[in-house]
Amino acid sequence: MKKISAIICAAMFFMLLASCGGKHQFTINGTVNSPELEGQWLYLLDVTNALSSGSCSDSEGPVDSVVVTNGKFTFRGTVEEPWMAAIGGPDLPFFLYVVVEPGNIVIVNDSIGGTPLNDKYYAFNHSLDLSDIEESMEEYFPLYYAATNAQERADAERVLDSLEALGNTRMLEANWKLYNENKDNLLGVMAMEDIVQVGEFTYSELDSILRTASPNVANSKRVQTRLSQLRAIEATSAGKHYTDIQGVDGKLSDLIDGKLALVDFYASWCGPCRNEIKDNLVPLWKKYEKKGLVIVGLNVWERGDAEARKAAHEKVMADLGITYPQLVDSTRTATDTYGVSGIPQIMLIGPDGTILARDLCGAAIEEAIINALGK
Repeated sequence: MKKISAIICAAMFFMLLASCGGKHQFTINGTVNSPELEGQWLYLLDVTNALSSGSCSDSEGPVDSVVVTNGKFTFRGTVEEPWMAAIGGPDLPFFLYVVVEPGNIVIVNDSIGGTPLNDKYYAFNHSLDLSDIEESMEEYFPLYYAATNAQERADAERVLDSLEALGNTRMLEANWKLYNENKDNLLGVMAMEDIVQVGEFTYSELDSILRTASPNVANSKRVQTRLSQLRAIEATSAGKHYTDIQGVDGKLSDLIDGKLALVDFYASWCGPCRNEIKDNLVPLWKKYEKKGLVIVGLNVWERGDAEARKAAHEKVMADLGITYPQLVDSTRTATDTYGVSGIPQIMLIGPDGTILARDLCGAAIEEAIINALGK
């Protein structure tokens, strides 16, 4: 009896192995109605880390490659945990994202389905329609950049801001729905990564949300980066003492201690930065310098090597007629210190070092200065 039992157990063991192996198999069967793809190589790229970090440099690169034959292609392999892939090729008019998970994944042109996560992901992507907002923004971007004065720019920017807010609201609603339905899988991670980028949270609010999230969600690179950013914003918010910054030629404290100071985080290539400098900061410097105001241009995020960054900085100063003090971020960490995710970032700091206001722009800059000088 023991011998028979051993045989039965062995048989069951091998059946179990076969069953488990089958659960980890994936097949991607694709059909594309695009003559230019015929005979071309398509690549299956692991972009899970790239999406999570927000940097393409974190992509793990090609996992597999196949040739499109008679309008069809197939990828096969095994998968332990679902991961996000991109299918495409250099200079090819075909590129899409797909969740690599066990099962038979079916692609017909840009339609994806056949497995649970891909069915949900496809439905999500097609439920989020921002085309009307994108079309409207395409109309106003040229008006913003073609504006001949500050008022025209402000009018265009006001419309663009309202359109962006509407788009963000739609994205948040869709991503919260996706997250609540997929808290413990890859789609939940992706949804939360979009939520933390688009939504407006304090550090405490986001930290509270993540305390009840799954480890995969809470430990996502993009989520943790945003949490750190919000922590920095909280530490340098209005009412807090400013944090010093080491520049190429000195420290921020060398320029602003004991003075009412306007600090502008900017880069030479940033169009909105240049407009704020030209429309507001240069005139304000001329108007309020003798009344006790100092303006400091904090040059950040310049591109290229040290020599190229130096040349770009010198050129923008000449082009815009900047004569107020400058500080070039030598460590390129100034924006991390203040949790800055977009530029220009203009803040007003009091003579005692207290941050009086952040996120200033347009007419609000002079209003803050007048209010501070009147105290």
